[in-house]
Formats: sequence, structure tokens, C-alpha cells
Amino acid sequence: SVPERKAVLATIDFTSGLAIAARCVDGAYDVLISGLPEAPRRDMSRELGIQAGDQEEPYMSVWTVGTQRNTAFSRIPAVVARDLAKGGKLQVIVPSTSGGPRTRYVMDLDPSSTAIEQTLTACGRPMVDPREARAKEIDGNGQDGLPDTVQWQTMPRPVFPASVNGRSPLEGYVVLSCVLTDAGQMTECQTESEQPAGYNLWRSVERSLPRARLKLSEQAA
Repeated sequence: SVPERKAVLATIDFTSGLAIAARCVDGAYDVLISGLPEAPRRDMSRELGIQAGDQEEPYMSVWTVGTQRNTAFSRIPAVVARDLAKGGKLQVIVPSTSGGPRTRYVMDLDPSSTAIEQTLTACGRPMVDPREARAKEIDGNGQDGLPDTVQWQTMPRPVFPASVNGRSPLEGYVVLSCVLTDAGQMTECQTESEQPAGYNLWRSVERSLPRARLKLSEQAA
């Protein structure tokens, strides 16, 4: 815990060279992995799989490549953190890129629910989210844009937030999970992640959602 920065961290280091950290810093929640094979130079995101506890298959999701290209930040960090808290056998799967081999790390993970729970609680994230099991069955895992089964009928038009301490980001993203009504309205939205943190990008996006509408395919409905 780092009180002066309002930070709570849980870290795990492995002999394979991987290190995983879950952290809540000034209200922003992150899960990151370092020590990965470097991402291709121009790639801003990469897909990773996490398989923990009694999961039969890895859950693949999109991660943002860090400044150090062997580091990646989860775009759905609370989902990943709850998986890590299960302990037991942990696998991290790195799909092949540019014709290279797929990499699979297999490690034993002590149950660390207490440490993980402290990071989740510090950022107001529940240890159990009833929507999570359903979310893993459908499209939408931190990717850029919408899942394939829905499209915009009326796009949201967020207003870029005011500067913070005289600085404004040139670009960024917010990942939301929402429940959709039959009419395509987004409800019960919660922010899963945002980059860069500290500019309240999530607030600008959420304020734009009431007027937005989605068109659902039969599968999505």
C-alpha cells in the first residue's frame, strides 16, 4: 500500500521472468504483465489468454502495449484480477505474431484472493460480478470498437474533457461494459479501464451514452 499516492498494489513474480501486478492508483484500476515477448513495433495492442484455477479454456482478451513493449495492460483488468485470485495452475498464452510461434507460460499460483481483493476493493470493484460469467460467453473483450454482433444506430459524441494541470492527452480510450435494452439503449454501464488515467475520459464518455443507440443483430438480441 502506498498511502501518499492512494495506491494499493499486489505483485507476483515468476521464475519464468514474467511479473504480474494488480493495482488501484488514485481510483484507476490496472492489471499489467511484464516480461512478455516484445510486441511488434507498430502494434498498440495485443491479445493474451489467461487460464487459471478450474477454467477449462483460456479467456482471450485485448491488452494495451506499454511503453516497454514487453509489458501489457489489461483493458478489462477486474475480470483478469478475479481470475488470478482463484490461484492454482496459471497459464498465460501469447498468440503467434508475424509467423512466429505461440508462447505458453505455465506457472503455479498461490491463492492470493486477499491481496487481489484489497486492490479491487480500493477501486470500488466487487470481488464477484454476476455479469462476468455472461460476459465471457459473448463478443467484446476490450477490443477497439464494437463487437461484431452490434453496430451503431446513433453514435455517442463525447466532449473531450478539460485539461488537468494544464495538460491534455492527444488520444486515449475508455472500455465500458454495459447491459443493452431491446431498444438498443446502453444501461448499467461501468468503466473497465481507461488510458491515459487521470483525465476523467470515462466521465465524458458516460455522459454521451443516453442519446446513443445500438442496432442489434439476432444473435446479439
